[in-house]
Amino acid sequence: MNSFDPLVILGIAALAGIGSVIRFALSKWNGYLHWGILVANVLASFIAGWASTNFSDDRTVALIVVGFAGGLSTFSSWAAGTVHLAARNKVFAPLAYTLLTLILSSTAAYLGLILG
Repeated sequence: MNSFDPLVILGIAALAGIGSVIRFALSKWNGYLHWGILVANVLASFIAGWASTNFSDDRTVALIVVGFAGGLSTFSSWAAGTVHLAARNKVFAPLAYTLLTLILSSTAAYLGLILG
């Protein structure tokens, strides 16, 4: 695949935008933890694992994984949420949020691979 294929780049940009809008909507779901960002990251991990298994075409994988799942997931929002929880003098929440994000996202990616 030519990595500078203009159609692929436009497709990635469009799908990343859609993923980002969904992440933004989910980010409004807060509580003890930042549930919406956790769900976005776990869902994006599952999608990435699933797409990597189900599609052999590099373009399609790039569109889904880099574009949509990349826009849906976010390391920066997760990190900011962890710091936000810690700044509110919560002791258990930042640790739980970090562990849940890492464990659930990794498990979701694996499930996407094996269920794909």
